[in-house]
Amino acid sequence: MIHVLLASSLPLAVFFAVWWTRGRRTSPRALVTLALACLVSSVWSIVPDTPRLWGDLVYYVELHHRSYCDVWWFHCAIDRRDAVDSSMLFPVLFVLAAASVLAVAWRELSQREREGEGEGEEA
Repeated sequence: MIHVLLASSLPLAVFFAVWWTRGRRTSPRALVTLALACLVSSVWSIVPDTPRLWGDLVYYVELHHRSYCDVWWFHCAIDRRDAVDSSMLFPVLFVLAAASVLAVAWRELSQREREGEGEGEEA
């Protein structure tokens, strides 16, 4: 969970900064772009774990001991610190981040519906 959260932190930070500077408004395209950016970044962050998918535990362990392993968003540095890797703080932060994005999307949808109702009454 920590790998996905850390990988998503940059796209989330950019999204919320843009959202804030635009008067706390966003577009459906920005929400989809955020989801795709988080997905791509998260997949990149778990590349060192993929050999386990096909049962190649030897390559999995070997990959975690390569000098360049941290290119995947510091994946191996995190895994070396069990206290960080198994902390329950990160699942909670992940849920908070997801809830924040959902709240922004819900707020935007509500505002767009109200704006649409206002236009219909004028016509």
